[in-house]
Amino acid sequence: MTAAVTDDAAGRFVPCLNPATVSGLPLPEFLALAAGAGFPTVEVSIQQAQTHGTGLLHDLLQELGVSVAAASGILPAGPVLPAPLLVDQDTYEACLNGLDERLKAMTALGCTVATTVLNPRSALATGEARAVARQRITHLATAAATYGVRLAVEAVSIHTGLPPELDGPHPVAGTLPQLAELLDATGTDSAGVLVDSFHWAAAGADPAHLTALGGRITHVQIADTPNGRRVGELTDSQRVFPGDGALAWTVFADALARAGYAGPVSVELFSPDLRALPAGEIARLSHHAATHCFTLAEAPR
Repeated sequence: MTAAVTDDAAGRFVPCLNPATVSGLPLPEFLALAAGAGFPTVEVSIQQAQTHGTGLLHDLLQELGVSVAAASGILPAGPVLPAPLLVDQDTYEACLNGLDERLKAMTALGCTVATTVLNPRSALATGEARAVARQRITHLATAAATYGVRLAVEAVSIHTGLPPELDGPHPVAGTLPQLAELLDATGTDSAGVLVDSFHWAAAGADPAHLTALGGRITHVQIADTPNGRRVGELTDSQRVFPGDGALAWTVFADALARAGYAGPVSVELFSPDLRALPAGEIARLSHHAATHCFTLAEAPR
């Protein structure tokens, strides 16, 4: 890796803020906070956006100078949260109600990426779970493509502290190579990969896992891993600001650049301790992290 490649990589990325980082804020307040901290892009919950009204939201985004990089909730779980891909069949069919309206709302907001999470483990046997995942990814990606939206699927690589809706006795696909193999088997080019730096680190932080994805990287979320934790011990609640932990950010940035990714990098934190900070401070620290972590000098090994 050369410094020139890394510096170029850092310049390719666009700071973005995920609403989970400042959980609980009304959408207009979240958008104003993100804009005030200097973020040009954000992620949103599409259900929350629909409740606010896409016309009003479109005008607010223009006023604030912020764009929507990605939206969760193509499969909704309540008024804000998304459902994972491998919910039971009855729940999945219920989640499809209003799919066209959600995709129309994304289009109205200029959002071209719909994010979804693949369960790393399932109650279904591995082969059956993967078959169901392939079918659902194909269906959702095909529907989204009609509206100019691309599906971005996230692999979850942590093993500890999984919420019940993502857990089960049988493995599905918990690494980027496993997810890429599953996406290849769908035969659709309308679904890509959501890369999460925290999960990449939990799976071993292999840069080849990123470079092998090539043009399939559709969206990126970032958080750091705490110092002194083994990868098998990592839980989402331990996420820290990018640059404040143990993750090799120059390696991550270089691998993304070599894969051809140039787009939003969205700060996504779930730490109760960090969420206890004032919302304005969280947004400010998030923006600083998103714009500085990639060029931090790595500590000697």
